[in-house]
Amino acid sequence: MSDSPSPTNTTYDYDESRWGWVQSGQDRGTLDILWSCSVTIILCCWVATHPNVGSPKDKFLQRCIDKTHLAIIGLLGPDFLFGIALGQLSSARRSVKKFKTDKLPCGNVKWTYTYAFFTDMGGMFLTSDDYPEGFPINAEQLHWLVKYEHVDFPNMKQMNIGERNASDTLSRLLTVWQALWFSVIEIQRARVGLPMTTLELTALSYVFVMLATQICWLRKPSIGCPRTIPTKDGKLVEEIRTWARENTHRDLPQEWYRTPVDFIDGPRFQIDTHWCYYTRLTHLLRMPIISRPMRSRPWDRFPSDIWIPAEKSWLLGPFGGFVLLVFSGWFLLGWNFFFPTPIELWMWRVCAIVQAVFGVYGGLYYLIEGFKWHAAYEKMQRATATTPPTATLTNTAADASKVTSTESTLSILPSNVDTEAQSPPEITAGPESSFRRRWNRCLPRHLAVRLDYLLRRYRKLDAWCDRIRNISPDQDPEMALPLYVIVPVTAICALYTMCRAYFYIEDYLSLRVQPAGVYVTVNRYVPFWGDG
Repeated sequence: MSDSPSPTNTTYDYDESRWGWVQSGQDRGTLDILWSCSVTIILCCWVATHPNVGSPKDKFLQRCIDKTHLAIIGLLGPDFLFGIALGQLSSARRSVKKFKTDKLPCGNVKWTYTYAFFTDMGGMFLTSDDYPEGFPINAEQLHWLVKYEHVDFPNMKQMNIGERNASDTLSRLLTVWQALWFSVIEIQRARVGLPMTTLELTALSYVFVMLATQICWLRKPSIGCPRTIPTKDGKLVEEIRTWARENTHRDLPQEWYRTPVDFIDGPRFQIDTHWCYYTRLTHLLRMPIISRPMRSRPWDRFPSDIWIPAEKSWLLGPFGGFVLLVFSGWFLLGWNFFFPTPIELWMWRVCAIVQAVFGVYGGLYYLIEGFKWHAAYEKMQRATATTPPTATLTNTAADASKVTSTESTLSILPSNVDTEAQSPPEITAGPESSFRRRWNRCLPRHLAVRLDYLLRRYRKLDAWCDRIRNISPDQDPEMALPLYVIVPVTAICALYTMCRAYFYIEDYLSLRVQPAGVYVTVNRYVPFWGDG
């Protein structure tokens, strides 16, 4: 047996023998397949990712870690990366429409997609006397702050947004060129009837989703450090929250969990809540492979993996659905591919079916939660739209006088009065206590003891379930998930992860035995010339 398959001819005839490791020669070898596919996947997962702006305290290492985390998300599933990018594009689109609809004092500056992406990725920090280091604000929050005259519209030209766009554009073009070149070669192979490996099929799936992701991130700039904007007239952030509580957001609680102005964003997207739950789980397991833990309060950056609901439009919705459906059924194309053993063939088919079902299930779940979010968001917008755009603080002085009066009243109390001793006793009576007294009187002692033991165990189980429902470090109530959602979603995600792992393992293991036609080259240099 020779070291390489027979030379390529015009009809691409090849024998049906099976080959192991094939050296590179006149046709391609095993190493050529490994190299081209691996480089394509790496470029799609690394170069094509665009993380958000890091914290002002972040160094080069932290920025590389953020990019690595996005690449890992892409390896876990490029459709996840596409979903994140689609949400960012939708947020930018909503921002552009809002600035266009509301005649805000923007200094004759047109609010563009680039400006919206720049703000949403944490490129703008709001500073004040009570928050001198500042915190990031997104485009939705900037629009609200400008509309109600809490900040002046920033000078976007001085932001120097295009500081790294030249080199970033070059890397994008190189990645797209490699992806298109790889795709053209594989399409040519399919056109002339030459077989391909599962590794090539996987690489093609990355090319398809990466191109869709790049369309979403086309206007997203590359920014190293955030820029700052101050509040108007030295206003405190707490004063802004007080004004919002009295005018636009009357149910605004005193506590906040991400940033002091995150109430402007509206309800929390349930998909993002799920994602944060599993991200936090990796942190608790000391395996932060998806996102860095947030150790600052308020946040000093926007994580790159925040999920934002897609906009309800005739363009973005069908576009996202098309990409998701194609990727979900992509691995079904390998249904009749060659595999070294029948077991590997059937495992591939099962995993491909799981991939397709997961994609449809995830898409429907995303769609339902998206409609819920939009309904709640539009309700909030209608409630705040009735408030006139004025930033004059009302009743602040009166509230301050009330607080001063209360403090003065408390100060005249005798210093030796024990306020805790005068507090009412804790009420322990209730249906449970009454029921316990009843069973202690009516039941035999051993049964009463047993029931009491079961009740204590139930309390511990209920407390443990409460901790499982919400594992966020600050116990944000919006991050709580019901157990009837956590359990099935966790099982489905675990099954999906195992199937994705099998795809990668089989992609490389199957190269140990392949048909001879896999190694026949279709015009090594120019893909179209000479194929007529």
